Order: sequence, then structure tokens, then C-alpha cells
Amino acid sequence: MRVDIHTFISKILKKHLYAKKSIFLRKFSTLNSQLSTKYPYLLLISILASCATVVAPSGGPEDKLPPRVSGTTLTPNSINQNVNLDLTLQFDEWIIQKPPNGAAAISPPISGRLRLKADGDKLRIYSTEPLDSNTTYTLTITNAIKDLRNNPLEKPFQILFSTGNFLDSLKTDFSVLLHDSLTRRKKFPVVAFYPIGKIRASKNYLARFRDSTLTAEADTVPNITREVPQYIAQTDSLGNGTLQGMQAGLYLTVAFLDDNNNQRLDMEGEIAGIAAFPFELGEEKKQLRFSLGDMDTSSVSLDAISQRGNSEIEFSFSRKIIFDSLFTQKNNCFFAAAKDTIFSSGFYTEPNNKNAVLLFDNLKNDSLYTAYCLYASDSLGRKLDTARASAKLKFKKIPENEIIPTVISRVEPSRTADEVLPELPIKLFYNHPISTDTLKFRLYVNEDSVNVKVKQIDAVNLEISSEPAWGADVRIKLVQVEKDSVVDTLFREKLLTQFNTISKLKLASLKGEIPGGDATTIVVLQEIASRKMGKTSVKTLGKEWSAKCDNSGYFEFKGLPKGIYKFMYFKDLNGDGRLTSGSVYPLQAGEPWIVPEEDLILPSGDDNFLKELMRDLPGL
Repeated sequence: MRVDIHTFISKILKKHLYAKKSIFLRKFSTLNSQLSTKYPYLLLISILASCATVVAPSGGPEDKLPPRVSGTTLTPNSINQNVNLDLTLQFDEWIIQKPPNGAAAISPPISGRLRLKADGDKLRIYSTEPLDSNTTYTLTITNAIKDLRNNPLEKPFQILFSTGNFLDSLKTDFSVLLHDSLTRRKKFPVVAFYPIGKIRASKNYLARFRDSTLTAEADTVPNITREVPQYIAQTDSLGNGTLQGMQAGLYLTVAFLDDNNNQRLDMEGEIAGIAAFPFELGEEKKQLRFSLGDMDTSSVSLDAISQRGNSEIEFSFSRKIIFDSLFTQKNNCFFAAAKDTIFSSGFYTEPNNKNAVLLFDNLKNDSLYTAYCLYASDSLGRKLDTARASAKLKFKKIPENEIIPTVISRVEPSRTADEVLPELPIKLFYNHPISTDTLKFRLYVNEDSVNVKVKQIDAVNLEISSEPAWGADVRIKLVQVEKDSVVDTLFREKLLTQFNTISKLKLASLKGEIPGGDATTIVVLQEIASRKMGKTSVKTLGKEWSAKCDNSGYFEFKGLPKGIYKFMYFKDLNGDGRLTSGSVYPLQAGEPWIVPEEDLILPSGDDNFLKELMRDLPGL
């Protein structure tokens, strides 16, 4: 039988080039030795194939499985290891051939640089400087290691070893409350441990980070934005993790999203959380909990202003402003010209936009103005920098025929909504400022016209409800009454939205007591839904409800849809109504929180008690 050598070579390439490089080369070496006399160009093809760029194979089902460590040349939990670090990890598939910074971390810090070199499905880890003697080390491989399909490690891989004749035996568990967006991005935070107290004077690695104005004995509090931690580890995909091989002592513990992989907190671009401190690591097992938040302490600035219409001016701030702080007084923001000062007459905001649109009447065409704001603050209380609170605008009047007509840009609930909760108002969002005096609405509950209650939230946002409020098991229809476009003495109804409220049989309530709860405790429920992504089902988080506890930790929810919920409770120690993560300047711990491992399955009915649905809840 005659063999087409070109077809044969093509099959060999497709089968082996993206799998095991060594197997491929062995097969081709044998082929070369057998056929080189008849087909000398095969040798050239073999050389070219061995130098080919490594990419993910095309075709076939998509690989979504994470790579796994299948072997290591350094025995875990071993002692008396050589101070010259050099080991190799074997993976069950090829990994990316240029490991990024942060792909591996070692604790405690070493004097030399940790170097990584990938070769197919192997990863060599070594250092040019010797390790310290009689020291326990924990080497962590993070999820920055990915396969050729960009699938990261499912959870960090750790190796514990010692250059002495014993292993430090202490370990601690930690849990970081992950945002849904981080889980989707497969970006997980690190947890860092910084020594506290006079023991810092004996840590040689801290010498290059010390404040030159302080003696080593006076340097007892870590500077987490400058120094590298004594111990560092990464969470898994659920936000949990364990660090082993630690020494007893007092630590400041911080979780942060190390985007630039430098093992230091960069407050301007990385979210972080601080656990209660000092954390004493000893024989008693404790779990650390962190929530992540913005730690940047820089002030708010007014960056720019731009014209949207003849009276609508958009103010762009460096942060999302709390608008009560911006509009407490009408004369807070104003335009100033040579002989003119014009104050804002109103404002509005848009969903998912950090800017504000202020309304100014009687701006003059072709005039140069300077806009000023006297004060503003964001959700973390950071104030407007008065030195950066102004911007210039050359106002140019826009012809009326060039202005987009005023229309409704969004309605909630939409026409496609179903099983809407009772008493939930209808929200109307317009693209330009409107006045309720020029609008007329009609509301139907089960085809019966009812009294309409219109509330103006801001210049472009209205809330529509009925008196009395509608309940469950009803059909709601909202229309706008307009003059007929043909006969102006007639009126017609323009449908804005219609929906059904949820059935009474699907409504639920929840009541109970939080262990260790008090009047500062807040309980949060967040809906868990599943949606299809191709052939797989993905869990997503939806609407959120919260309830405050009384002095005994008792809480109650009413009017919930039955379903599956993420259950959480925390102590709102600063009274701002949200879980805070702490701060670096001044150094403060985040608020304590608990999220049970199991989700809350909430059935319908008015008598759902927490202790019957979830047992053995941890105390705050």
C-alpha cells in the first residue's frame, strides 16, 4: 500500500504538536532515521516543527478544565533541604510558556529573586541566592499559572519545606468575601501577614523598608504599602484558603487584589480589606475574615465639565459623588463670568454613571464660564479638594432643531417582567429634564383605573405607584395620556409598561435571631439564580434585601419571593449601612461578617424561621 508522506506528516503534527512535546520529537526522530535517505527534506520539517510557536489547538470541544500539579521534585513537608532552591513541578498538561510576575510566591521573603522557567508541562522554580538556614518556607503557586486555553489553576498549590531539622507547624484559615465580578474574572486576592511589635527588629528582610526616622526598636507597626509581607498566600475560587508553616506571634493581616503582582498593596488601584488586629497566631485555631473595598485616601476632584443641551451641563468628578452632599444647598455649584454668577436650578443622575448633570438657566451664547463647586463627598466620606474644584466651559447655544426630543429611555419593571413583588413602584427614566405638570398618567390594576401617585426623584426620574398600593396576584398597566396627533381635541393612551405581580403562593417571609447579634447587626439576603451559558448553567447573584436587627439580634423580612439566597450578616459599627473593609490611614480593621457555607433555601409562607432552615450559625 502506498503511503502519502505529506498526509502522514500532517496527521503527526496535528496529533502531537500541542500535546506532549517530548513524545512528538521522539516520534519524529525515529521517522527521520528511517526515511531520511529517501526523503531528506523530512529533517528540515522536523526542525521547523520543533521550533513552532506554542498555541492552543483549534477545533474540537473547548477545554475548560484547569491545569493541575501532578508531581514535584521537592518532597512536601520535607526537612533538611538544600539552601540552594531549585525544583521542578510537573503539570497534567502544557502551561503558558512565559509565567507572569506573581505566578509563584515564597514565605518568608528570600534575599534573592524567585525565578520561573516553563518548558511544556513543566515549571522550574529556582533562585540565584541561597535560602536562610534553619527556616521553614511555604512556596505557593498562584492562579496566574494557566494552560494554553487560558484556564487558571482552580486553587493555589502549596509546598511546605524546611532548610533545618524541623517544620514550623502553625497554620491559619482565611476567607475573603469575593465580589461576583472577581469570580467571573477568575481573579482572586492574596492574604498577607505582617509582623507586629518588637520582633520586627530581628527581621532582616525589613531593613530596606524601615522608616529612616525610626530606630528598629521603635518600628513596631507595619507599613503595608511599602513592605513585603512575612507570609503571603492566595485564596481559591471560593475566597477560602489556608497558610501553613507559620511562626507564633502577632500579625497585621490584609487581603488585597494584587493586580500588578508585586506583593504590596497599591491603594490607588487595588481593593483591600483588613482583619481585626493584632491577630495572635498560636495553638488555638482561628479563622480570618476579610471584605474588600476601596482604600484610596486621595480626595475628590472636579475633572471636567461638558455641555449636553442648552441648560444641561455634565460635571465629571474623579469619584462617584453622594448627591445629597452636592445639593444640600442650591448655591453649592455655580457658574461665574466677569459680571455674572449663575446658580444651579436642579440636577439629575444616570444609572451606572459617576457624573452629575446640573441644570443652569440663562447661560449666554459664546460666553466663557468657570464652574465652581464648594463641597462634595463620596460614599467613603472623602471630601472635594477645593484646589481642584473648578473647570472652564465655553457655552455655545444649540439650535432647537438639533436637540434630541425628550423621550423615556428606560422603564422598570419592563413589559417583559413577570412575578414583580407587590408595592414595588414603577420607575420612569427620561433622556432630558421633565416636569410632572406637563405629564398625565393613568394606572390600571386588573383593568380597573386607580388613583395615581407620581413622585419626582430628580429632574429625569419619576416613580409611579397607586393609592392604596397594589398587592400580589394582580395585573398592572401604566399608560400616558396624550393628545391625538391627528385630532388635537381627542386623547389617546400610550402604553408604557404592563406586568403581573407575584402570586401569594410564591411569597415568603423570614424571621430569626443572629448569634451574637445586636442593634448594630444587619442581615443581607441576595437572590441566587441560574442562567444558561451554552450547555452549562452559571450561578448569578440578583436582587438584594437587608434588615436591621434589634438589641437581641432579632430580624424579620416580609414580601420575599421564595427561592435560593446567599445569606450574610455583619456588624455595622460605623452606622453607614454597609459592610466596610477598614482603612490604611488611619489604620482600622474592617467590620466583622459571616457568610454560611450553605445557601439559604427559602420556601413560601409567613412562618419561616431561620433556626429551622439553617443550623449552627457562627456568632459574630
